[in-house]
Amino acid sequence: MGNKNAQNVLTGMVLGAVAGFLAGVLIAPDKGKNTRKKIKRKAEDLGESLKDSYHKYKDELKEGYDKYKKEFNRKKDETIDHLAEEYDELTKK
Repeated sequence: MGNKNAQNVLTGMVLGAVAGFLAGVLIAPDKGKNTRKKIKRKAEDLGESLKDSYHKYKDELKEGYDKYKKEFNRKKDETIDHLAEEYDELTKK
């Protein structure tokens, strides 16, 4: 998964969770003490969810990075070899 795509998914999850929670609190008002408890509990749940998402996407991004790094190094080595061959051909004349 691309970095931008992972960022968009995570942003959407956070905004959706916050919007849903706020809508629920505003539609069904409760005593201040109960509302604060709900907010605290939801914030803790959201924090755990964000940690889980972070670890999931971090691993996916690391895998993608490793894949592209390996491919980049392979192409780099091919290019260096090709240039060395071309240089040898040009200097033989």
